[in-house]
Amino acid sequence: MSDDLVIAGDEFHARDLEQAAVIRNPFPYYDMLRDKPLQFGVRGYPPGTVEGMDEPIPSWAVLKYKDLIHVASNHQIFSSRDRMQEQSDAPTLMLVNHDQPEHTWLRTIARKAFSPKRVEADVAPWLHETVADMLNEEGSGHLDVMTNLAADLPPKYIAKLLGTPAEDFKKIRGWADAYMGTSTMTMSEKAQSNVELHEYYTDQVGQRYDMIKRGMANDDLLTGFIEASGDDGRKLTPEEVVRFCITMVAGGAESSVFLIGNQVAAMLEMPELYQQMRDDRSLVRPFLEESIRRDGPIQRLFRECLEDTEIGGTPIKKGEWVCVFFGAGNHDPEMFERPHEFILNRPNVGKNLTFSHGIHHCIASIVARNEAAAMINGILDRYQRVDPGSAPVTYQDRNFINYGPSSCPVNFVPA
Repeated sequence: MSDDLVIAGDEFHARDLEQAAVIRNPFPYYDMLRDKPLQFGVRGYPPGTVEGMDEPIPSWAVLKYKDLIHVASNHQIFSSRDRMQEQSDAPTLMLVNHDQPEHTWLRTIARKAFSPKRVEADVAPWLHETVADMLNEEGSGHLDVMTNLAADLPPKYIAKLLGTPAEDFKKIRGWADAYMGTSTMTMSEKAQSNVELHEYYTDQVGQRYDMIKRGMANDDLLTGFIEASGDDGRKLTPEEVVRFCITMVAGGAESSVFLIGNQVAAMLEMPELYQQMRDDRSLVRPFLEESIRRDGPIQRLFRECLEDTEIGGTPIKKGEWVCVFFGAGNHDPEMFERPHEFILNRPNVGKNLTFSHGIHHCIASIVARNEAAAMINGILDRYQRVDPGSAPVTYQDRNFINYGPSSCPVNFVPA
């Protein structure tokens, strides 16, 4: 166990999972708990909630792959509605925190808005050029990948997809950090950040409705959210469009930062694989997928039990919460052989749970994959090697929603 871990009893318990030492490297601790009966007492903060202002709800920790699949597949029993978030001042996320039948209607609209043209064809050249420009600006030599490269590409990409002002990407980055709990802001600053985030997209959405009326709107993702309708012909309200934008920020501008950081850390870990990818770009996609499994940023989400049931033989009462640790499922040896190893072309890598499972599988996962692949290829294009920097990689320990580096020093050796 880590030297700075303080356990409440004689042995490690699920209630200890929210400690900083665990957040930095949770996987050994998952292994300690996975084969035990479910334990109660995890107290975490959902996205947008503010420690000190909102009161966390104790929950059961679910860590086995088969149990995670059970919870994710039975949405009639395990609700995605987040009472803690709803009772806070945080804007409620779309799709992530909705149940049927509303979820199906929202997903139909999202699927129409997320057309391949909008999220791939129209932005692919921009993504390639932006990564190249960012790497040119950084140059070679010693730098911290998390300072600009990993931190700036996702909010820039979201601004491009939504068609909002490009220069606002740093605001988006700050709002995302606060919303997802990894910011160093004070309690009042985080609450104010949530207000600013909502006000910003309320203004952007209002402007876009006016542009559509005047026939001046671009065919981007924000326009898609406004114009798409469900099978019943019903469209989103302006407030629902705002919350879709906020969901993009919460889900994309934070987790994608850590996804890119984790991939660069993997490059440092496996220099021989880096050289292989430089010689054979067909290896980039398998590298990306195994990184998503082994080092996927999203670690856990919450569900509320709607009726008395059981998980893995443990009785769960109606109204109790369960915490689904998808990161633990990705490291379950019953599902993934030698789960802590990075195995290129792992045959069942596609069964990872990083982007969830079932009806709540992340519809925007293509966005995360595209920007991560663009960054990987951009680095491979420009640098002969990626060597360790002047200090070791360190990992964030402020919130257990995401796993990833807070600092990733490298030495970029030019080709």
